Amino acid sequence: MKIITNEQVTELITNEDAIASMRSAFSTISRSAQQARVRTQAGTTMLSTMGAVLPDSGVTGCKVYTTINGQFRFVIVLFSTEDGRPLATIEADTMTGFRTAAATAVATDALARRDAATLAVIGTGVQAKSHIPALLQVRPFKEILVAGIGDQTAFAEYVTQTTGVPTRAVSIDDAARGADVVVTVTRAKTPLFSGNLLQPGVFVAAVGASKKDVRELDDVAIQKADALVVEWKPQAQQEAGDLVLCAPGIVDWDKVRELGPIVEGTSDYKRAPDDIVIYKAIGVGLEDIALAGLVYRRAAERYGW
Repeated sequence: MKIITNEQVTELITNEDAIASMRSAFSTISRSAQQARVRTQAGTTMLSTMGAVLPDSGVTGCKVYTTINGQFRFVIVLFSTEDGRPLATIEADTMTGFRTAAATAVATDALARRDAATLAVIGTGVQAKSHIPALLQVRPFKEILVAGIGDQTAFAEYVTQTTGVPTRAVSIDDAARGADVVVTVTRAKTPLFSGNLLQPGVFVAAVGASKKDVRELDDVAIQKADALVVEWKPQAQQEAGDLVLCAPGIVDWDKVRELGPIVEGTSDYKRAPDDIVIYKAIGVGLEDIALAGLVYRRAAERYGW
């Protein structure tokens, strides 16, 4: 069994690779199986696990991670589906950033308007930095709006310099009302803005809240959505606070769609130009194991394993 470090992951894959991996994973999801996240806590230490079996990729595995004082440390253990042998243990801090942004990019490509020109990112942390270059892979945004509790001006300057796309620091409300694609990547526990600000045709990716007791979007936003899309409904029903915290009658789970069939092309949903579409992400094992499989294959090619 091999060891792959965070530094090696950065050398082995790009945003483009990660997006292709996520698109492939969701397009073959009907032939895969997932293990829902399990959280175990004692004192201030939380241990979480989640996994998947991906026969098409020849891999299965589990992501294990700790959460202590709001800080995460991730490891993935990867096995072969052919003979069960352990293939690698992969440091997954860097890889988690790649996979989260790549999954959002796949959802954006499938669900945002083709002519989307303005991107708004609410949040100025690590996930905001990883999401912007990934999203630029799927839409040629002409302007980027950034908002958050960090130094918005410095972040806007950083984005402009690194992407070449004009970027402005704005209020959260202006970000919500002024973009074709709105991505929330915060640690907010309560809604960031009023759903009344969302304009017809907007695509919203709510990515930051991944527990059942926190949310970034309010009931109004959820109720206005013409389509609600999640990665995997069984896990979303347990953990997607943006949905499970809604007042009774706001969310009809029978009408909530999964991303896989949309990417596969088997969904009956076809976006209308003025549809408000909300994608609620919490992170699922399929994403981690698919990308881990790619990282392992790249490492095997490079190092002659």
